Amino acid sequence: MAEKLHSTPSNGHVRDLTPEQGRELFDNVARHYLNISGDEFIRRWESGYYDDDPEQVMSVAMLLPFATL
Repeated sequence: MAEKLHSTPSNGHVRDLTPEQGRELFDNVARHYLNISGDEFIRRWESGYYDDDPEQVMSVAMLLPFATL
């Protein structure tokens, strides 16, 4: 089962992530929306698997830069 994402109160400041935290965030979001790992999402994305991009796919795709920090 996909891990639940939790929101926390924000103080309006941008939080910097380490490369490890960015990859963890990406993996958690891929698992939450698509029930697959971040690595599997990247494989599918690069192979063109997602030709009809539903909202869940785009929610993960917009975080791709975090996977390559």
